[in-house]
Amino acid sequence: MSSDEYRRKLAEFLRTQPMTAEVTYEDLVKAGSREELGISSLDIILVIVNYIKERANDSVELRPEWVSRLHDVDGIISVIQEIDARTLEQASA
Repeated sequence: MSSDEYRRKLAEFLRTQPMTAEVTYEDLVKAGSREELGISSLDIILVIVNYIKERANDSVELRPEWVSRLHDVDGIISVIQEIDARTLEQASA
């Protein structure tokens, strides 16, 4: 899946979360950081936890090394990609 496809996937997921429901794909394209999107550090952690719960069936654990990557949009996308990759690995094991 390309980076743009992941950006769209992230935008769709953000729209389902009460704290980020106003964030659009266009916002993600324009913004460089979560702060530019109006997403607090706590909210992005909650988004990632909810993503793990809903999309990875709680099969992946939140990793401390991800926290530093959650400041910018590209970092958030890379975390989503890693969660998806780990989910696929575990499903095929």
